[in-house]
Order: sequence, then structure tokens, then C-alpha cells
Amino acid sequence: MVRKKDLEELSNTAGQTRRKAMIEAAYSLFIEKGYGSVSVDDIIRVSRGSKSSLYKFFGNKEGILKAVIESLAEEFLREIHLEFPSGGTPREALNRIGVVFADLALSDNAINQHRHAVSHARAFPDLAKLWYESGPKKTMDGFADFLEKETAAGRLRISDPARAAWFFLGMIIFHDNMRRLVCLPQAKRSELKELVSEAVEVFLAAYGK
Repeated sequence: MVRKKDLEELSNTAGQTRRKAMIEAAYSLFIEKGYGSVSVDDIIRVSRGSKSSLYKFFGNKEGILKAVIESLAEEFLREIHLEFPSGGTPREALNRIGVVFADLALSDNAINQHRHAVSHARAFPDLAKLWYESGPKKTMDGFADFLEKETAAGRLRISDPARAAWFFLGMIIFHDNMRRLVCLPQAKRSELKELVSEAVEVFLAAYGK
């Protein structure tokens, strides 16, 4: 006999699958055609979902755009894994975080999101603001919270964690981000790791204990 709880879990799983399919379809369409040229019907067609499900999950097209951007930010925070490893040092942790962040921030997904937001900023200012607040700002806020906790634990010495977060990650990605945005190749991975290591040393010189 199938229990009600089992049916609810199955329904939730199916709903999560449909929601994920809509987010993936919307992302590919937004990148390919631009936000303004994509309709709800386009997303439904590609995802093979329904309008009722889309409106239930996201409310409207702007809602699904927010979900697309937030999913990228959540991936950033999940992959960066914001904590010092047991027995590790701030130097080791920051090197790991820096390399992972650079890989994610310079990925095709992140660069495409950035280009999309910039190219539509004048026509859709709310879109650009949404991208900034749900993507880069959310990621930076998460990193700043991490730095604040590590300062409270006595492992770092930072009076303004938000500013320190931008300093650290800006040192790592600014140059290659600018190059990638205009379709120039980024640095080799060995060069990127060297850059991260130098950024960590500069950061610890300013904020280390």
C-alpha cells in the first residue's frame, strides 16, 4: 500500500525536477536570445513544462530569471565551501577558496551571465540590479560573513569584512574577467594559481594575525 507520505515525497521530487528543467531552459534561452526576446511560452516549450507550473514556481518571467541567477550564486557558495579545514591555516584555506572562486567566476556560465546583464542594463535596469544583488553581491556577502566569523574566532583581523572580501576576490579575477568579457583568452591555470597565491600573501599581510 502506498502511503500518503510516499506520494508527497514523489510529488516533491517530480516538482523539483520540473523546476530545475525550467531554470536550465530559461538560462540557455536567455543566453542565446537575450532576456527581452524570450517569452514564457519559449521556456515552456524547451523545458516541456506547463504555464501553471512555471507561475507556481516562479510567479513570472522575472521570477525565473532571479532563480537562474540565484542558482549560480548558490553553486558558487557551495563549491567554494566557506570554512577552514580542520587543522588548516588561513593561508591554506584562502588559497583553496581563491582557486575555486576563480574557476567559477571565470567559467563560461558566469561570463555569459555577466555579459547578459551588462548588455541589457540600459533597457532593463531592474534586470541588471537583480543580477548584481542575486549573483555577485550574494556571493560576496557569503564570503564576507565567512571572514567575519574567522575574525571573531581570532584567525584573521578584519574591521570591514565586506570590503576585505571585494579586495581579495578582486585581486584574483579582475584582470582575467575583463579579458574574458571581450573574448580574449584567460591566463593559464598555473599562472592563475600563482596569482591566487600572491593575492593570499597580500591579503594576509593586511588582515592576518
